[in-house]
Amino acid sequence: MNNTRKLLLRKYAVILLLSALSLLYLYLMDWMLGYGPENISYILNYLLYTASEKLTAAVLLLLLIIPDIIYWIRGNQPGRGAEK
Repeated sequence: MNNTRKLLLRKYAVILLLSALSLLYLYLMDWMLGYGPENISYILNYLLYTASEKLTAAVLLLLLIIPDIIYWIRGNQPGRGAEK
């Protein structure tokens, strides 16, 4: 039970670390190329522009998070007998 929760915490810690490193890389490259830090906020205005893009991003985020919430509450993941 605790092993599953540790793995989920590790998974989201890695996702947060990689996200932070990716943003740092973007800001560093914009700074090196002379665009300035406001370039990222300018680009983010056009990232999820339409309602369909926002809805798709929200659904995909929920599909990523909901199974992990279920595994966190149950404390175990489904068996993997078919892989053996």
